Amino acid sequence: MTIKVLKAIQKDYIPCKCISLYPSRLEFMLYSSIEKDEYPKLLVKRVWNDRLKTMEIEVVFLGDYHLEKPTHFKKPTSEWVSFGALILNPQQARQLGELLLKMANNVGKG
Repeated sequence: MTIKVLKAIQKDYIPCKCISLYPSRLEFMLYSSIEKDEYPKLLVKRVWNDRLKTMEIEVVFLGDYHLEKPTHFKKPTSEWVSFGALILNPQQARQLGELLLKMANNVGKG
């Protein structure tokens, strides 16, 4: 499966504290954190999906990252139900909520 990148009609960036992806079938997790000077951020875009003929809001992960062996998890990976996390401080969470609301309210506009 390939990802088709849709051109942004409206976009903005939000810094975040941490982005981690930990797919259960892999032996490593992808980790991006301000604590490791990787400066993770979110790109929030309002796009037109021509195939579905609808406006969509995309949240894209950006920043440097590294791979880590997931050693601090208590459950075996075969029992995991989640595969990632986004960590925001309260200010970043408010900023993301306001931006998503703003973009959702602009859906009918070109």
